[in-house]
Amino acid sequence: MLSEITGQITKKIPGKLWLKTGPLVWEIFVPFTFTENLPPPGEKVRISVCVFLRGEIFEMYGFPDDTYREAFLLLSSLPRIGPRLALNLLALFSPQELEEAVRTEDVSALSRVPGIGPRRAERLCVELRARLGLKRRHRERSPIYEEALTALKNLGFSAVEAEEALSQVFTGKEDLDELLRKALKRFSPA
Repeated sequence: MLSEITGQITKKIPGKLWLKTGPLVWEIFVPFTFTENLPPPGEKVRISVCVFLRGEIFEMYGFPDDTYREAFLLLSSLPRIGPRLALNLLALFSPQELEEAVRTEDVSALSRVPGIGPRRAERLCVELRARLGLKRRHRERSPIYEEALTALKNLGFSAVEAEEALSQVFTGKEDLDELLRKALKRFSPA
């Protein structure tokens, strides 16, 4: 697996870079903010990369360091988040900023990313929190929340689905029955 590449920049535009290594010139998709920080064409650079196969086309994605690369691989492995959307996220957020946005459920910040609306941002928070083992910072779980989570899982919903539904309806003022009723409404077709 290719993990980094060193070469001479032949051309760069926001979101894309061409890197010459020997007789080959690689076309590499990069976060548009990363392009701004690269040296001018003709200079040598080392970047972390990963390669994806889309249909019959190989696409190479590049990053300033392995932290961004690992975040990209994690994001692109999530349901309905492909490499391009993962790249858009990393163009607006560093891996640390993204983790903080997920931890605090900053749906409005995540919704600023092209291709991510409020519903997808909520889902992204739930999925990433589950994958990263993050705890909510602004909302403590009450015993009622925990009971509702267990009840939904016992009804056959995945932990991620149950977590997503509860995070959207939990205010801390409901009793268990009311919380379950609200959460179950999230699963019924509108």
